[in-house]
Amino acid sequence: MQLLFRNAHAIAKKGRPFTDFAWMCEASLKEHFRELHMKALMPTRIGGTRWLPHLFNALDHFLRGYAGIVHHLEEKSQDTTHTNAVLRAKFKGFLNIAKNGVVLRFCCLLHDTIYQLKNRSKSLQRSVSTLAEAQRCLSSTQAVIEKYKSRPGPKLRSVLDTYTYEGVLLKPSDAGQHDKAKNELIDSLCQCITARFSDVNSGVLHAMRLASFQCWPEADTSSDFGDEEINKLISHFRPLLLSAGVDVDLIPDQWTILKAELYTAGFSQAGTIEKTWPTVNRMLRHRCPDILDLFDALLTIPASTADCERGFSVMKQVKSDWRSRLKGESLSDLLKTQLCSPDIKDFDLTKAINIWHVDGLRRRRPEFVRKNITKETSDSEEEASSESSEDI
Repeated sequence: MQLLFRNAHAIAKKGRPFTDFAWMCEASLKEHFRELHMKALMPTRIGGTRWLPHLFNALDHFLRGYAGIVHHLEEKSQDTTHTNAVLRAKFKGFLNIAKNGVVLRFCCLLHDTIYQLKNRSKSLQRSVSTLAEAQRCLSSTQAVIEKYKSRPGPKLRSVLDTYTYEGVLLKPSDAGQHDKAKNELIDSLCQCITARFSDVNSGVLHAMRLASFQCWPEADTSSDFGDEEINKLISHFRPLLLSAGVDVDLIPDQWTILKAELYTAGFSQAGTIEKTWPTVNRMLRHRCPDILDLFDALLTIPASTADCERGFSVMKQVKSDWRSRLKGESLSDLLKTQLCSPDIKDFDLTKAINIWHVDGLRRRRPEFVRKNITKETSDSEEEASSESSEDI
């Protein structure tokens, strides 16, 4: 499996395996794509902090541009005029790897697997994502990846029962070797996910799943639902709740009232009530204020550190070298405007345009007086005084 991954990684690296002499290959690669009437899928990086989507894009470009890349390698491996013997040998070696059926199938397996991981990573980075949603996403992702043992993914399914890919004849592959590498990859990946996120299935993190309405059961099994989790949350957040003036002794009873009121109002899988916490706050804030304060605290905890990373990135853009003397209050206001304001596509420009087109609501510089106006005023005053003296 290590050999297959190394070969697949070499192929995916920057979208091509010939990075050592990429400067002389890009123009030729584009020309070969044009000859085949294909879109030129150029190299992409695989490193950096966003290595997971970068690796996926590199594999995607390789698989979608497979015919053009193979045609490019074949031309370069036989070009004795403009390519020396060392480069021709490299091209020939990479061509053999690219045409290997086992390596290509492993690339397709990596494509399907990384696609699931990339989507989960993107969902966890949303600002509105909660820990309960993160737990569900991890469970569903792990289930899909484990299912790839018995049911291949969409990309792998397209190359399993054929000896050609994108019109290119592949070298015969050993099905047993591929299955062994596939099982090792999936088992290792699932074990790493379980070990990395083992704490989300116990303790306070597991109790925080109550903040997600998708985890709530039907009405007939809801009598004791969440009682143990509420006690864990009260014990963990007691100092925070007491400092906010919450009566923690009333929370267990209010939890029972909250469940009863919601299920009575039609809160179930077939109910018509809107399953959002703002709706619950409007309905039951007067009856269950303390338990709702607890859920407000749970909903403020992000599922990842993506918001912190976005905050530091925006801060570097706002407080640049030219604005290094920006005060803390002004910096906080600008960061709130950038991070907490609605998306630009949801912003209504009508009010701003109307204000722009009308006259100013107040004078911009009330203390400013033009010099020429002052001179004209003084001249008019002198003329008026002279006329009055003549009249006298």
